[in-house]
Amino acid sequence: MLPDKYAYLILSLLYMIAWTVVFIKSPFKRGMIKVGAVGGLMGVVAEVWYFRDYWRPPTLFGQGIPGIEDYIIGFAMFGVGGYIYSSFTKREIDYEKQTKPKYRDFFWIFITGIGSLTVFSMGFGIHSGYVTFITFFLLSVYIWFQRPDLIKLSWISAIATGAISFLIYYINFNLLFPHFWDEYGMLDDKPLLGIRIANIPLSEMLWHFTWAMLCSMFRGYRNGVYYKETPAKSV
Repeated sequence: MLPDKYAYLILSLLYMIAWTVVFIKSPFKRGMIKVGAVGGLMGVVAEVWYFRDYWRPPTLFGQGIPGIEDYIIGFAMFGVGGYIYSSFTKREIDYEKQTKPKYRDFFWIFITGIGSLTVFSMGFGIHSGYVTFITFFLLSVYIWFQRPDLIKLSWISAIATGAISFLIYYINFNLLFPHFWDEYGMLDDKPLLGIRIANIPLSEMLWHFTWAMLCSMFRGYRNGVYYKETPAKSV
């Protein structure tokens, strides 16, 4: 039996396997690495909210202390959720439909997400699990209204990432560390969040599903990029 301090690290490394598969197939490798670098930093910062009421996982540095695991999983999740669609559909950019980039709007979406977690979770005491996936979903809807062409991309990415996350969580929290959420989670007494499917908290699946739903649209929305209707033909 492996020590519990490796549970989060193994989870992160399993996500890196998924990231590697997406990276190999991705036509946007440079962008995927850049986005991952930012995502890694956000993975560390996010524990400001989640260590309060969501979980207190053991890391290599101690229980409830941000560590390398947060960076790795943040790096991987930004890459998988953001690029899984373009990696496997091989959709090319339609330069004839490209519009003006929305850098300022994208910045305010980013600020809104952070502000929502801070105000509603830390300010009003609403559990961060609820705040997170509701925020991700509403921001996705906001982008859908402006870019209906990204709705299909968003849903496919969410479903694919959700399936990958379920497999990773099943391996980690059923085969390797089945007691993890009993000891380190803070979800059992929360409606909806505490429901488990195959020993996996429903809140975790909602988190990954809505995150991929949102972040899969970042590139197209921020850069004013449209994708062609048909995939690139292999030569």
